[in-house]
Order: sequence, then C-alpha cells, then structure tokens
Amino acid sequence: MYKHMKQFVSHYLLDHLTKDDVVVDATVGNGNDTLFLCEIAKMVYGFDIQQQAIDSTKAYLKSFKKKNVKLILDSHEHLLNYVKDFKGVVFNLGYLPRSDKTITTTKETTLNTLNSLTAYLKPDMFIVITCYPGHEAGLIEAEAVRTFSYNLDDTFNVLAYQFIKKPQAPFVIVIEKRQEKSVN
Repeated sequence: MYKHMKQFVSHYLLDHLTKDDVVVDATVGNGNDTLFLCEIAKMVYGFDIQQQAIDSTKAYLKSFKKKNVKLILDSHEHLLNYVKDFKGVVFNLGYLPRSDKTITTTKETTLNTLNSLTAYLKPDMFIVITCYPGHEAGLIEAEAVRTFSYNLDDTFNVLAYQFIKKPQAPFVIVIEKRQEKSVN
C-alpha cells in the first residue's frame, strides 16, 4: 500500500522539478527521499532535528557520491532562515524508521511550518506532505494537516491522495500556489 504513495510522490516530483530547481527535504530521515531529490534537482536542502538522521543521510548520500545537498540539523520550522529560493518542499512526517518512535514530527511545528510556507509560496511553488495516521501522534498531526489544507483559500490548489476505506493508511497532500489570473 505504501508503495502507491511513494510512486505518486515520485511521479509528482518528476513532473514538477528539473535539474535547474532547488528543493527542500523537510525531514531527511535515513536519506532515501533526499537521494531521489538529489538525482532530479540542482540542489537539495535537507532538514532534520535528529543528529542520527543527518549522519545516516550524509553517509548514504556519500556512498552515491552526491554533493548537491546541504544537510541542516534544525527543525523544518526554521527552513526559511536557511533557504528562500526553492521550487518546493517535501515532507515525510512521522518518526525516523528503525529508531526511537517517541521522537516524531508534531502537529505544532508542522502547522507553524505550513503557515509560514503558504504565506511565502509564489505561483508554481509546491509543498508535498506524506502523513502517517497509523500511530497516535501521527493521527493528530495528519488530521491537523488535513484541516489546514482544507481551509486554504482559493489561491492554492490542494490535492489529497489517499485510500478512502483505510483511515490508518498513509496519505499525501499536495499544496500548490496557483498562477495569478491576469486582469484584462
């Protein structure tokens, strides 16, 4: 089931990023998504609050000789302090796989980040968020992200990719800043 979500996100990113783009990986985890982004974008800024995630990602990317990345030990909540020129931001919420499951992304920091990002986005920029409602903290965060996205105004396109009959399954939300309509 998760395979479908990864394929959807991969196809979306391949359709929306080029080798001329800068992209942000808001949660580097073990580096799998970061590697994918390095292969399709000019530059990747990767964030995580856990040194273990930064170290794991750094080693993983080094094994593939990837140099078009800057890893930052900080919350995605502060990403606009580090990078302002980017095409999109990719979130893979939850906890670091094969690690302490009590350390998770949180509703508060994720909503703070989404508020600042949506205020900052320009036309054709995007945010891709994979949510994991299968654990307690993930469910709280996923519902908050869903509500936030639903309440965005019509200057945004918002898409949800999910299994309707599987409420515990991961789902993806894409937020795109729309082109401004020209006034004639």
